[in-house]
Amino acid sequence: MRAMNQTLADFATGANQIIDQQLPRLSLTEVLFAERARLKRIIAGMGLSAADGEDILQDVAVRTLHQSGPFESREDGVRWLIKVTINRCLMEHRRRGSFQRQAHEILERRPDGQAASKATDEKAVVAEELELVRESLGQLDRSLLAPMVLQYFCGLDSAEVGRILGLNPSTVRGRLREGRMILARRLLERGVEP
Repeated sequence: MRAMNQTLADFATGANQIIDQQLPRLSLTEVLFAERARLKRIIAGMGLSAADGEDILQDVAVRTLHQSGPFESREDGVRWLIKVTINRCLMEHRRRGSFQRQAHEILERRPDGQAASKATDEKAVVAEELELVRESLGQLDRSLLAPMVLQYFCGLDSAEVGRILGLNPSTVRGRLREGRMILARRLLERGVEP
């Protein structure tokens, strides 16, 4: 029995060495450069300007250099980078305490073809409603805001958002629903009709 256990242990060790030699280990720096556009979208979705985004990406790159060891898969590396980026964005918002102003700038940059063709008074109503949406988004709890940004600004599904935030997809869907309900209630209270 003892010889059999030793044989199995030797086999497992040998198999792990062969697997380690055959699987290419990914450099996190390579993954960072490949995913740069996605990280920029996340930063913009979190309400930060392009200049702030570059600063955050530099901080993420420094964290990448200090990260010990390569990741087993590209997905693990991407997930780690997105978590670090989101945390760095949240830290920046906490430092500034100005998410409402930043969210306003993001929504200002979004093209609104319908508003361009409306009369001046209709444009004023649309601008006022957008401001109410911005304020309401700024009042959301961060646990609800992060899933909403990842899904609606970055186009990720609930499974991807869950992997990034370390949540079950059902929890993500629940937080998205709760965030939408809170947002809708606040907008209805302020007179914005769907």
